[in-house]
Amino acid sequence: MKNEKHRSFISTVFRLAFFVFAFAALSGAVRGLIKLAKKKRDEKEIRDRRIEIREDDQSADYAFIINPSKPRAAKVEETVKEFFAQRHMQPPVFIDTLIEKDGYACAKEALERGAKVVVACGGDGTVRTVGSALCGSGIPMGVLPIGTANLFAKNVGLPLDVKESLKVVVSHGSKKIDMGSMRFLDSTDPYFKHRFLLISGIGTDAEMIGLTNLSLKKYLGWGAYVLGGLKSILTPHYMGDISVKNEEDKIVRFSDVRFRSFLVGNCGKIPLLNLMPGASYTDGILDFKLLDTQKGLLGWAELISGLFYESKSREGEPLLNDAFTMEEIKGVEARLRLREKAPIELDGDVVGKSSSILVEVERQSLILRVPEGSHDVDATGFIPLADLRKNLKQA
Repeated sequence: MKNEKHRSFISTVFRLAFFVFAFAALSGAVRGLIKLAKKKRDEKEIRDRRIEIREDDQSADYAFIINPSKPRAAKVEETVKEFFAQRHMQPPVFIDTLIEKDGYACAKEALERGAKVVVACGGDGTVRTVGSALCGSGIPMGVLPIGTANLFAKNVGLPLDVKESLKVVVSHGSKKIDMGSMRFLDSTDPYFKHRFLLISGIGTDAEMIGLTNLSLKKYLGWGAYVLGGLKSILTPHYMGDISVKNEEDKIVRFSDVRFRSFLVGNCGKIPLLNLMPGASYTDGILDFKLLDTQKGLLGWAELISGLFYESKSREGEPLLNDAFTMEEIKGVEARLRLREKAPIELDGDVVGKSSSILVEVERQSLILRVPEGSHDVDATGFIPLADLRKNLKQA
């Protein structure tokens, strides 16, 4: 009897111990699960925060597409950072152009990151490719001209000083401008639009640019093109059919025409002369100029002098001589069907060859940042200098 009570007591103690141990184990397990859940939650919060931080690092209201090969690129980047910091603005994003990644690809990346303003920081090539990506997007393009010629900035009337350009970039002044485009119908991608902002050409002018030594261009600037021009003097004429459609849908045809260069102007001014005096980047029309020389080297000399004469003369005045021909016409579209492929340049960059080309205007397709409040422009779309200075002082 005594032994039975002893066994019963021990059994009860073991049961109590088991329940205590089980309860402790269960409580520990619950606490462990709660702790694990909290840890997972904290890790998720940290992970999400890291993603937010990473996204913040890669996105900003302003994205600067910068050509690092330009001598002033590094200094300009520091100036931009200081400019934004002094105004307590969100730091901008910088995206470098590379050999395999031009301004077009960089601008598309900036749009994917949510940039509200994309700034082309380089020469006319960077401006052209960035503008091509922004065309029709509704996102404004700013310009920091740090190239050799900076023809677009000069044609539009934008300041060439970096700090003054930055004031324009962050202003709310905007202007819709035209872009021209070319499609190479005999290429592997006949629907791709090669866009341009200034003057583009088919023929000898592209040949000249292609023969220009880029290393010399760094030291001689536009003078390097003179050497390229001398090399291109002996290139053959081009032959083919050209048709131009005007605003009234009337077509002017040049059948079996011989020419040296077929130029297309959205803006008209280049160094030393106004190549297309009537060209305007806001009228929805392109200016076409068909050039040919008649007497070899003398013809080239007369052509150059004739272009200078035309840029200074009044409309309707006769040409100086017959050593060259120069047909001019305005239109919204041009088609070229050539006997053989001709080189093509867009704003000074050779982009390939084609014998079947469609040229079109994209009316008011690009939004450009200009000095705020500057709406009055002259016939060629230039912003008056006095108005520009006034707005810069107010910025």
